[in-house]
Amino acid sequence: MIIKHVILHVLDKNSGNLIASQDELDLNQPSLHEYIEKLIEKFKNSDYKTGQLTDNDDITNKISDVNNQSFATKATILAEELFDVIAPSETIPAGDLLVIEFSEGADDFFSILKLNFTPRYTHAVEYQDEKLVNNLVLNQAVLPAATQKVDEGIIINLMSGIYMLIEKKYLIDGHRTNYFSENFLKIHPENSTKDNIQVIKQAVKSVANKFDMPEHEVLAETQNTIFDTVQDDGEIKTSAIAESVFKGNISAQQAYQQIMDTKKLEPDINVPNTERIEKKYRLQRFKLDSGIEISIPMDIYQDKSKVEFINKPDGTMSLIIKDIESIINKFNS
Repeated sequence: MIIKHVILHVLDKNSGNLIASQDELDLNQPSLHEYIEKLIEKFKNSDYKTGQLTDNDDITNKISDVNNQSFATKATILAEELFDVIAPSETIPAGDLLVIEFSEGADDFFSILKLNFTPRYTHAVEYQDEKLVNNLVLNQAVLPAATQKVDEGIIINLMSGIYMLIEKKYLIDGHRTNYFSENFLKIHPENSTKDNIQVIKQAVKSVANKFDMPEHEVLAETQNTIFDTVQDDGEIKTSAIAESVFKGNISAQQAYQQIMDTKKLEPDINVPNTERIEKKYRLQRFKLDSGIEISIPMDIYQDKSKVEFINKPDGTMSLIIKDIESIINKFNS
């Protein structure tokens, strides 16, 4: 990564002021490059939304070189507009706005990251009655660590117009709103992978309830199918879920597909961050009514010679774990 420009503006809602920097950050500051690089890396490994900017999008004109504006001028205009959006809201947190222009390979990128403040205690050395006292002071304006994910932001590929977006909903005028995309950037991203999977889960649970199917079984098979299709094709195939989860039950498959059509989910949902989904879904996790919690690797769960759920005549179930050669206690020291 080659960082070209960085500027930091303070969105100080608590005092009602935007403190706009008049110059860019010194790129020679110790650890600055490492901090920014880790923020970007963490961003890319998050559950982000994607989309494609067009020439008609307002943000396209603001970050382009058409008006011959300097990077600092562009960033300041963006900060002013964002502050105007968040200032009236009591729910949107204050923070710093980090605007970055960088390149990777042959592509240039423009990034707008809102780093929400996190209250943290720090020490303060003071004198009281001529005695030195080390006090604890709550600092309300601490930036997130580089290992923490960014709550709100966008990274735009200046060559293609494709972007990655992370945002949170906040209560504005009585409605939970994605203000970062809707009110600030004025763009319409695609649903995130997490949002799409949530729709699929609710559809599967609804159909399973309608056809009196065990919820734990259909959800486990749903996760199994998502894991397989993402691993094989980099996509979530909603038709494959219908066929595997409701195998042999045409009515259930049709009910599931009707929900997919109503929710306007595509048959093949692209997953931009496949490694994250594979890592997250490689374990099947169950919690039993006895309080026992168990995690089963996906390949083991798929092998009935290793793990098997058995439905008993009295309506209870048994979970059988087979061919155990050794057991290691995971007591944490």
